[in-house]
Amino acid sequence: MRKIYLALMCMASLSLMTACGGDKKADKAADVEGENTEMTNEEQNAEEQVAEEQAGYETEVWGDPTKAEVLDLAALYEAGDFKPAATVIFEDTLGGETAGELPSKWNIKEGSAEVGEAQGHKYISMLGGTTVLLPIIGDNSKQYLPEKYTLEFEFMFGHDVYYHFHFFTAEEEGIGDYDMWAHIAEWNIAKSDDEWIHGSQDNFDQLVNRNGWNHFAASYDKGNLKFFINGKRIANMPNIKQAAYFNITGDNADGKSHYIRNIRVAK
Repeated sequence: MRKIYLALMCMASLSLMTACGGDKKADKAADVEGENTEMTNEEQNAEEQVAEEQAGYETEVWGDPTKAEVLDLAALYEAGDFKPAATVIFEDTLGGETAGELPSKWNIKEGSAEVGEAQGHKYISMLGGTTVLLPIIGDNSKQYLPEKYTLEFEFMFGHDVYYHFHFFTAEEEGIGDYDMWAHIAEWNIAKSDDEWIHGSQDNFDQLVNRNGWNHFAASYDKGNLKFFINGKRIANMPNIKQAAYFNITGDNADGKSHYIRNIRVAK
């Protein structure tokens, strides 16, 4: 009897150990499955978030000349801080240009550009990576900005667009730049050879229409330089060196992102 009892006890113990071991294995398998499920969900959520951000970004910052409304410049002048000077030095409304051809009033120092047309209105489309445009004024000299002037142009934002407006002396010395993209504008302007003024507009995206035409302007009056976006003054700087000429540069120009129109310089 004692032998039978011991045998039964051993069998019971063995069954209990097997059951416990089986439960632990099952628990471990469940934990692993849970971890795998959790990782998969995290990865999926991350991918969905990236996709949403990209979709939102694409929607926000692409401008399309075929859909954008034309700016009412008369209303902008009337309601805003910027007032253009009366005597025109240079103006390009692109009225006599042919779509697909080079803009005839500009020297293309770098890159490429052509005339585009949408909704009955023409514009300059920048191509070829970095495009640098210089207006052809008079005998094409590099000294046409007087001691009092205003300059302006309309622009549109596309994906990953950077615009740069550069000021130079007649000796081609850079003395200032105004840079803008969809979220911020910055400027660095010379007061003298050794003294420069730096500034920025952090809430720039609240001043511009990312899906339509915008207006940039500057005025210079015997050392006092001001910048304007859509009629609103965003910078006012005294004792600035006088520039002789300027250029407009578009970085990452791909023919479907950088558009400018209605460029005007007056005194």
